[in-house]
Amino acid sequence: MVYVTSQIIQNAHEDGIWKVCWISKANMIVTGSADETIKVWDDNTLETITTLKGHQLGIVSLAKNQSDTELCSTSLDSQIKVWDFSENPPKLKSEIDVDPIEAWAITYQNDGKHLLSTSQCGNINIWDLESGKKEQTIENQGKFAMSIAISPDGKYIASGSENGTLYLFDNESKKLVHTFSNHSMAIRAVCFSPDSRYVVSGSDDKKINVYEVQHGNIVSTLYGHTSWVLSLDFSPDGIHLASGSSDKRIKIWDINTKECIHTFDSHTEQVWGVAYNKDGSKLVSISEDKSIALHTTSDN
Repeated sequence: MVYVTSQIIQNAHEDGIWKVCWISKANMIVTGSADETIKVWDDNTLETITTLKGHQLGIVSLAKNQSDTELCSTSLDSQIKVWDFSENPPKLKSEIDVDPIEAWAITYQNDGKHLLSTSQCGNINIWDLESGKKEQTIENQGKFAMSIAISPDGKYIASGSENGTLYLFDNESKKLVHTFSNHSMAIRAVCFSPDSRYVVSGSDDKKINVYEVQHGNIVSTLYGHTSWVLSLDFSPDGIHLASGSSDKRIKIWDINTKECIHTFDSHTEQVWGVAYNKDGSKLVSISEDKSIALHTTSDN
């Protein structure tokens, strides 16, 4: 594969861009910024479709449902906002008031009706999006839970902690299945492979660890970043992993060979987010430098 940075939008927001996700069904990219706004972009031209306003502080997390029809956002303002992406432009659907740092990192439950959020005390809260009520709390003894992901097959929940521990829960029973203590610093990023076989964590210790879910063992450690690992995303085919770091770089890893096959130097500040599109032909990255970069892949 040949990797090329095809487009960069400078000053896409008025402050650092902290989160990004791809709404492939609607050909949209969504970014959340410290400037309190969420922007929706055409994923081909990177032209602004609309700006979603309402949060009073910086956007700390974005999550979409599996059908690409709905998106949730969380902010330092202690609110979860639910946006309807079945319309163009998207509209605010509902909002949920939460306690401070009760909804940090978020991900949709596979049923599309519930949202999971991490909290400062390490617990995971489960919200009914229809009623806006907290339905359940998964108790955990960890420190600040900074990242969360659900396996594509819906069987597992992974949560990365400030103390460097990765927790794996059974999604049905909500019981702790595995505890991984292979990082020495905070885990800011976690994701599952598309086949749900692997869970991957990125840490302030500069390492990316790959674990096999079923047996709960570490498979490999990817070395190459020179600062905190802030973001991760698997390519849809499960062969490549993209990572963004405080070292201002984006790296593409081959999961089978465990090697870095490409490094992008598209940003001038830390890279808070990376996301592949549906077929893996494009990768978007966002940064504290207020820019959005679009990277394309093509066969040699």
